[in-house]
Amino acid sequence: MITRAKSLRRSERATPFASALVILLCAHASAAGATARRTAADSAPEQQTPSVYAATRQSASVSADEVARAIELARRGALGEEEFARARAVGYVLIREGRFAEAAELFTALAAQKPRDAASLYGAALATFNAGRAADAEPLARRAADAALARSTDAHDARGSDSAHGAGSDSAPGTSAADALVLLAVVLAVRGDDAGALKTAERAAALDPRNFDAQFTLGRARFGAGDDAGAAAAFRAAVVLRPEEPRALFFLATTLEHAGDDAGALAAYKELATRQPRAAEGHMGLGVLLVKRGGADVDEGLRELGRAVEIDPNLYEARVALGRALVARGRAAEAVPHLQRAAALAPDNPEPHYQLSLAYRRLGRKEEAAAESETVKRIHESRRASGAQQAGTPPPQ
Repeated sequence: MITRAKSLRRSERATPFASALVILLCAHASAAGATARRTAADSAPEQQTPSVYAATRQSASVSADEVARAIELARRGALGEEEFARARAVGYVLIREGRFAEAAELFTALAAQKPRDAASLYGAALATFNAGRAADAEPLARRAADAALARSTDAHDARGSDSAHGAGSDSAPGTSAADALVLLAVVLAVRGDDAGALKTAERAAALDPRNFDAQFTLGRARFGAGDDAGAAAAFRAAVVLRPEEPRALFFLATTLEHAGDDAGALAAYKELATRQPRAAEGHMGLGVLLVKRGGADVDEGLRELGRAVEIDPNLYEARVALGRALVARGRAAEAVPHLQRAAALAPDNPEPHYQLSLAYRRLGRKEEAAAESETVKRIHESRRASGAQQAGTPPPQ
């Protein structure tokens, strides 16, 4: 799920921890799965390890027994070159299927057999991070980046100075130095090292300016550092690289909006809504901005927010924005179902409860208004007790 522009560190609201990195990087796992299937199809069945061969068929998933067998062989150092490559591909199939704990165990075993294998280290870091273990992922991500950079340097020396900066980008995931650096940047951001994340993302984009993930990650890192102009430049580069990809255009629009360039943001939102009419986030961003502009734009903004929740009923930001706008315009009865849904999607966020208290009060539903005000108060007290930062919601009434 895409949310309005935020720093690289903050994960998406009302989604699992893994979603932030899935958004950026798990496309590589799908590509690896396709590579694994081609490898299996191109090899004679009798030459393949049965467990790995079964796992890489296009129609087959990966059984726990097949994973255990690959881990056992890797730990014994008993995988030949072809078997090792196929076992590594199985790991990326596991990531694609969201089986991060199994993938982490398999990749860790493969990395133990080949400590400098960039793709195995990358897979281990990626799986470990998505399993919710950012602290454990950081050293793996650093090793993956070092190995990929060494591989890139070796390839550069072998091919001459005219070789591509991002050597290895057409091979297994993680063998591209830029990809490995992007992963490290994300891990560092989640670990709270914003300066390190920014420096690493800048290095990734400099190494391979045509790497979409590098430019996209750099944009988010710069946004988190308060560099709206630099973030917009990176997001524009990402849009050029993948015009069909809605995320970069969405984040470009929200960055421009944050920088006060409403005209540029409006154009970008409209372009996104035109290019991707079924992308709820484009309609959401456009609707929020139009409502904010006020005047004759409000009605169109409400329609855009309505389209967003029709496309994705679980898009929190669209629900709460639509509910808030309806309350402000005296349409409290219409606002209530949107705010109730927003509160269900993010029960620990005080904003929908606050807006519900206003809506109920205007509808004369005093007991429900009081209950929502009490909920807002309880959330704020809980946040103060835990030392969490307030999100800018108006204080409880």
